[in-house]
Amino acid sequence: MKILKSFDTRIDAEELLEATEKYGEWNAILVKRHWVKLILPLVLVFLSMILLNSMLYVIYIHLFQDHKVLFRILTIFYVYTCITWSLYAILWIMTNIIWQIKAKKKYIDDISIAEFKQKTFEKFLKRTFITFVFHVLVFVFNAIVPFVINENSTRGIAIAIWALILDLVFIIILNRVIYRIIEYEMNFDICTKDGVVSYKQEWFFKTKSMNISRDAIRVIQHSKEWIKSALFQYGNINICTDSEIGEKWSKNLELSYIPEPKRLAKKLNKMLEKSWETVGEAVA
Repeated sequence: MKILKSFDTRIDAEELLEATEKYGEWNAILVKRHWVKLILPLVLVFLSMILLNSMLYVIYIHLFQDHKVLFRILTIFYVYTCITWSLYAILWIMTNIIWQIKAKKKYIDDISIAEFKQKTFEKFLKRTFITFVFHVLVFVFNAIVPFVINENSTRGIAIAIWALILDLVFIIILNRVIYRIIEYEMNFDICTKDGVVSYKQEWFFKTKSMNISRDAIRVIQHSKEWIKSALFQYGNINICTDSEIGEKWSKNLELSYIPEPKRLAKKLNKMLEKSWETVGEAVA
């Protein structure tokens, strides 16, 4: 799925396929971020469920007694769009977490796996977009409900305002969830025997990439910082270039939130034929 020129959900699978065809399966890998990046979106989705239930309760006490048909219409909208989306998002996030935990290799070198993951990601994006559109429509509908039912009492207006606030917070949460999941799915690195290419997606409108050739690489270091990264087995890989390591003008590519960084550093050294390089480890 491609949105504008700067957002292509299939770019990682396409880049891996191109690298595999050029260098062979053993000399091309796709590196994704650790599943810990999905914890915040998961928490936010659970929070959205609480908000949606609170929203339905507010609407219930406002409409149910005198406007049962209107209440049922709003409830159907919420259940078939927002609540089902929250459950779907929880399932999608948990599936990705479990897949990475169970995977023997924390990187991807099989193009079929990369393509399958992108299909599920595209499905998630489409479902989220539909939910967003429907919820904006419901938000507008909620804003005009007091006028439609001629509810001009102070209590009625106050309840309508609370419903709108909860609605708006849900939209904001949905926005943050999709932002974090795009960051998780579309920030990746392609490693081949000729070097490393790092891709970074910044929302829908900007894509950045950095390419470091094998000849420019001098040192590959891996590190784990603090207890959480040691506990969950993720860390950083620093790829230093130029002969004068430590000088201000030397370049440094940091791959963050990498699963099992020590194992990947060894894989990179072998792939890049940098057996003479030093592989450092720093544990803070």
